[in-house]
Amino acid sequence: MSDSPADPDARLLAVEVTAVRYRVPDGDFAVLSGLTDDGDEVTVTGPLAHLQAGESAEVGGQWRRHAKHGWQFHAAKVRVLEPVSSQALIAYLSSIKHVGKRGAAWLVEQHGAGVLAVVDADPRGALGKVPGIGRQKVGAAVRSWEDQVEQRAMRLFLEEHGVPAAAAGRVVRHVGVGALDELRADPYALTELEGIGFATADTLARALGTAPDADGRLDAGLVHALQLAEADGHCFLPRAELLARTERLLGTDAAHRVDALVLGGRLVVEEDRVAEARMWNTERKLARLVRALVDDESQLEVARRERELTSFKPTDAQWTVVTNVLEHRLSILTGLPGTGKSASMRALVDVLKANKRSVRLAAPTGKAARRLAESTGADATTIHRLLEWAPDGGFTRDEENPIEGADVLVVDEASMLGVQLACALMDAVGPRTHVLLVGDPDQLAPVGPGRVLEDLIDSGAIPTVRLTEIFRQAARSMIVRAAHAINAGEHPPTKPREDDIHDFFLMARDEPSQIFAEVCDLAAERLPRHYGVQPHEVQVLAPMHKGPLGIDAFNDALRARLNPDGEKVPGTPFRLGDRVLQTKNNHEEELMNGELGVLVSHDAERATVIFAADDGRRLRLPVRATETLRLAHAISVHKAQGSNMGVVVMPLTRSHHMMLTRNLVYTAITRASKATVLVGEPAALGIALGRRDAHTRHTRLAALVG
Repeated sequence: MSDSPADPDARLLAVEVTAVRYRVPDGDFAVLSGLTDDGDEVTVTGPLAHLQAGESAEVGGQWRRHAKHGWQFHAAKVRVLEPVSSQALIAYLSSIKHVGKRGAAWLVEQHGAGVLAVVDADPRGALGKVPGIGRQKVGAAVRSWEDQVEQRAMRLFLEEHGVPAAAAGRVVRHVGVGALDELRADPYALTELEGIGFATADTLARALGTAPDADGRLDAGLVHALQLAEADGHCFLPRAELLARTERLLGTDAAHRVDALVLGGRLVVEEDRVAEARMWNTERKLARLVRALVDDESQLEVARRERELTSFKPTDAQWTVVTNVLEHRLSILTGLPGTGKSASMRALVDVLKANKRSVRLAAPTGKAARRLAESTGADATTIHRLLEWAPDGGFTRDEENPIEGADVLVVDEASMLGVQLACALMDAVGPRTHVLLVGDPDQLAPVGPGRVLEDLIDSGAIPTVRLTEIFRQAARSMIVRAAHAINAGEHPPTKPREDDIHDFFLMARDEPSQIFAEVCDLAAERLPRHYGVQPHEVQVLAPMHKGPLGIDAFNDALRARLNPDGEKVPGTPFRLGDRVLQTKNNHEEELMNGELGVLVSHDAERATVIFAADDGRRLRLPVRATETLRLAHAISVHKAQGSNMGVVVMPLTRSHHMMLTRNLVYTAITRASKATVLVGEPAALGIALGRRDAHTRHTRLAALVG
């Protein structure tokens, strides 16, 4: 509708659905046309995909005015009402399998307004009499009726107990319509389902009368607190810390339930450490796999080991990298930017090729893999593709089906490896394959539990080369010099020397409004024009999401400047032309967490979009898959790890002080290939330089391997 609603402040509408204008396949979102009790035509949007034309619902939400589509009522709560009119009854019955409009009209004609009660009392008897159904079809019709009844009952049950409509849709999809009794008995079982959090389960449980100190609630709280800790990077928590976190979450003490969860196999306790059994076993298995590689003899027979086999003259340290790989099943290469890590890998590839030995190269992200291939002259892939993910059951490469065609496996950007991915990778290493892990532990810790590369170095059990010499060409780059200075806790140079490549800039601005305007101008216009790149090749990296200098604010402003008129993709918050970021691993679509790209087209009939990834791939995604995308004109530094951008712009402000560390700034400035610009308060940079990443991760890997 375009006219103003009768009451723009209304928060509740009773609506009869007249048409479904758009519905996300296998999702919750829909756009509906309807009539209110007063006969007004309205457009309603929200988690309404379960509604059909002819049905009535009570929706709670608020009116909003869309720039293109006019006034729309955005629903947050939905309660389906029993159909009353003949038209509504026919529409409802038509959705039953094999009934159709003619059969629905026949049922209403036979039984009148009480038709639903008649069918409910004897579904087989009532539906079996519908013309055209007969014995062969009546069973499917009855099952369809029962499913619809149960779904309505499930949604009504969830709505009455305070579960938001969007969460209710996810619950119905995850647990099915026949699980109402199970939900009543154990609402905390919802916490085991992806996409449904503890808060939803706790809301339902408390509404059902679960006591604050009920064993089920305490157990779910303890497990959830450990899962939150894993999201912070921990593999376990000290008992006292776990209990404190759980008490803040639940408002009550859960100490006496720890031992019960241990007896039930959910948790593991060792001395003062408490972990989920799954994470505990994964970290232990990873340590066993690593130790087996360390203890094994070399399996690589190489007749020719002369430095002359390489395409350049490696330094002694770089040659040590090569000999370590040839002589040990597992070795590590680390070093700051400009110290020759890529050249060392190239030397290794040269020697292996000269000896007709196979090498496979992998990295956590597509862009990192592409950069690895360019620098070594050998094919590279992502770790997930190397391990061959199967949508129906995880990685297909493992101990029983190891990675093939790899006398040597080189894994770049290994600082991004968390415990689960590292364990899957090591499990798939063949009995004769040698492994080289390459990375920089001075970058930010990986997203997810563990700090694998740092722990393996700290174990002292694995041959490790740390390159320190900055090569002459690299030393000309002010980004490289700035990175080394920041890593040492020193202020970076800002004035170029003779022959320097002036690719690092520090622009002092004191007021938040000045910083914001400067970053937006640089990203949208000045830097693309100066460096001859497209705006999407300029990446804003910010420490935090919220606030006047947060990621969300930059995304809103930059989208308004760079893509103001992009065609809206129905059922999503996106427009064609938006730069977007994948926020979770989507193995089925081969789109991994942290991958960047642009939405370039939309196919309404097939309900798909084309995602043009930065690594050159063009992926056709179901519209429902955009639920895990976010705007990415600005992103977090964590999400930028493993990626290489043309130009990086980073705001620095003391309001971000909780996040400011030298690891954060160091990681940000080393993402750029052409230039990095820091904009903000010099004092904020000083705060970052004074602090290394203060977040200690609770892990056992170093001790288990050492």
